[in-house]
Amino acid sequence: MRELLAKLVHGLISRREFATRMLGLGFGTMTVESILDTPAFSQGKKRSSSGEPGGAFRVEPFSGQTPYEQWMAREGVPVHTGYYIRDVRALDLKPWPRLGVRGGLIDLHGAEGTDGAYLCELAPGQATPPQRYLFEEGIYVLDGEGETFVWHHGGSKRSFRWQKGSVFSPPLNVWRQHFNRGQTPARLLSVNDLPVVLDLFHSAEFVFDNNFVFRDRYNNEPDYFTLNNSKLRGAGSAATFGEAERGLVHFLDTGFVPDLNRVQLYEARSRGLGNKSVEMVLSDNSMQVHVSEFEVGTYKRAHRHGPGSHVLVLGGIGYTLMWTEVPQYSGAPQQVRVDWTEGSLFVPPDRWFHQHFNSGGTAAKYMATTWIGGKYFVKALGGGGRTHRLNNVSFRKGGNMIDYPDEDPMIRAMFDQELTKSGVNTRMP
Repeated sequence: MRELLAKLVHGLISRREFATRMLGLGFGTMTVESILDTPAFSQGKKRSSSGEPGGAFRVEPFSGQTPYEQWMAREGVPVHTGYYIRDVRALDLKPWPRLGVRGGLIDLHGAEGTDGAYLCELAPGQATPPQRYLFEEGIYVLDGEGETFVWHHGGSKRSFRWQKGSVFSPPLNVWRQHFNRGQTPARLLSVNDLPVVLDLFHSAEFVFDNNFVFRDRYNNEPDYFTLNNSKLRGAGSAATFGEAERGLVHFLDTGFVPDLNRVQLYEARSRGLGNKSVEMVLSDNSMQVHVSEFEVGTYKRAHRHGPGSHVLVLGGIGYTLMWTEVPQYSGAPQQVRVDWTEGSLFVPPDRWFHQHFNSGGTAAKYMATTWIGGKYFVKALGGGGRTHRLNNVSFRKGGNMIDYPDEDPMIRAMFDQELTKSGVNTRMP
């Protein structure tokens, strides 16, 4: 009982869960109600397990802000916006009561309410409080090393150790707690579908304090957070691989990847010369991740799709062009150039053409996380997976790809100039 009271006071369980568990221990209704009504514990109304400071968060109806935007404004941490972030490690972070560590929210233009991101930083020896979320997230370890515990309510805990370059996903709505086990700060970058979930249900309590257990996604399997050949599934999707390539590749279906740099990549020439990729589904999510690498002196074919693909650069130096409406970059009403290096993050907006260029002296690699799904086909907002499946079909045939012969001549001229600056020879035909 003492442990339950401590959790209630510190906001680690809600009043509703406290009452349920007390009744389960044999205490009567009047006893539980009298405890909750005493001044010391009625303060629990001011901070639930959903982490709402100063009272439960309530969405303001008929507002110019979405429920998710209203929620972000209440979290008390910086909200970083724009088309891109040059270096996520350099973001301004503040103490985040919800996570008990320093953090910040990321709401880039191209996400457009489908998914979002946050960055949290754990000091050496620090841990987040136990949390559970009714939204999916993929977490990439930018720096540091640590350990994460996951468990269902009342169940046994499982843990896995992570390091820089790891990527993982706590299964939907499980309890999770992150620990920094190293001697330097640990930085975790989460891309998640909280924006669309919170906008649909407009209830923070439903999202952050929901008792439902998704045992079909995770049932404490002993090998859930491992990576081996048993986690290779099916074939590649049309979003990443051409028709002749799909049967020659596999996608990863796992809860944890210890090191993205050690994952096998498959040739994906349909997306660009010297390009290799692999697709991943983490923890049976509808969200999907893919990693792509392209060689020195090359660039990828331009394409477009729906919103929400968060592109995190894992290595290399280069730039990405993004533009609206027409295949010819020089004739586009709006153009954005993103110069990137390791740690850059950007999201191409809905139906904007975009094209990635490696202008450095080493291979360029990125990880793209999006809400549209790979294992589970999702059409929904912005065309979703349907638009991604047209990535390898030319716009001349009703698709979303611009083949090299059809691109604006200034694309190649600009690339050649950038290579000259870097002292790199082109490999483009």
